[in-house]
Amino acid sequence: MKKLDQKNSQLLRVILISILVFFTFWYIKNVTNALTVFLAVIQPFLIGFMLAFIINLPMNFFEKKVFSKVFKTEKTKKLIPVFSLITSWILFILGITIFLNVLIPRISSAVTTLIDRFPVFLNDFVKLLNKNKITKRFADDVQKYIYSVDWNHKLIQVRDYFMGEAGNIFDKTTTIINSVSSTLVTVATSLIFSVFVLISKKDLKILANRVIYSIFKKETADEINKVASLSYSTFASYINSKALSSLILGLLVLIGMFILKIPFAAMAAIMVAIADFIPYVGPLIATIIMMILIFIESPFQSLVFLIFLLIVQQVQGSIIYPALAGKTIGLPSIWIIVSIAIGGSLFGVVGMLVSIPIASILYTLMNEKMDKKLEKKEISKDQIKELAEKVHYKKEED
Repeated sequence: MKKLDQKNSQLLRVILISILVFFTFWYIKNVTNALTVFLAVIQPFLIGFMLAFIINLPMNFFEKKVFSKVFKTEKTKKLIPVFSLITSWILFILGITIFLNVLIPRISSAVTTLIDRFPVFLNDFVKLLNKNKITKRFADDVQKYIYSVDWNHKLIQVRDYFMGEAGNIFDKTTTIINSVSSTLVTVATSLIFSVFVLISKKDLKILANRVIYSIFKKETADEINKVASLSYSTFASYINSKALSSLILGLLVLIGMFILKIPFAAMAAIMVAIADFIPYVGPLIATIIMMILIFIESPFQSLVFLIFLLIVQQVQGSIIYPALAGKTIGLPSIWIIVSIAIGGSLFGVVGMLVSIPIASILYTLMNEKMDKKLEKKEISKDQIKELAEKVHYKKEED
């Protein structure tokens, strides 16, 4: 059988893709249902892969920095991955336990306190405005607005939203049983699969390379390998540096608030550290909540807290985080803002969390492609700057 030439082969490929796209849109409901079922089936394995990725970060540390120094003989070297995996899982379970038993109750307590004391905060805020000559003229307008809003009704709605959800769930016993059993199966499958992935990670890496290099051309396979390696290193560096940076931020807030004798020090440290994982929006929400809580106790200390937190966040953002992250997450500010906006609008909080490393990967790959094309055209970076300046001057002359 005669092989198609390159032109006809590309034409055939375009026709087949067009037919596939046409039938996909024609049977969009069936395709959507099939994708939903497929995602439900592979969900435990996706969760398992994510768990394996998270556990692998401390596991690599223990393998290279701790147990490699303990087990030095050839016979005992086989124990390094086992002990590293067990230690990592113990730390992970300990972290989840602390989060469920310590952090969530504290955050819940903070929200409840905020709801209960919010009317007191509004009255104190109006009194504070009346004391100052500059803000006194705005006090009446603020007071009228405060009295025009039914705050009790608003707070009851917020309370009913959270409590009502729980009430509806507890009323549906059958749904709970089905949901719990399904969740247990998913969790068990995910845990077992993640352990399997971590134990066999070297073999799986070799298998993945065999599959890639057997299907694709060497150049394409090299490119896939490069993107996969860049993705892993970017995500790993981002999670490691962000976790350590947030922990340091929380400790600084805790120590600073104790020294300044500002109330709710432990709660503020926990909330600020957790909120720091959500760029821009998280720290702002945590700051507002804590400011209101502290304001009820002392308006002056609330102002001190705000100034102190701004200074600490600047130190963390300008010195601590860049020192930990290095050049791995080297994104311009505009890319960070755009990526957070897109990720947040598409996938909510999870989208905001993963948007920065994904944008960093795309930014790195795009820069590499552009550098190669400019190199082929023999255009240097200095020439690009000169051309940009010439265009700028032309616009000014016009």
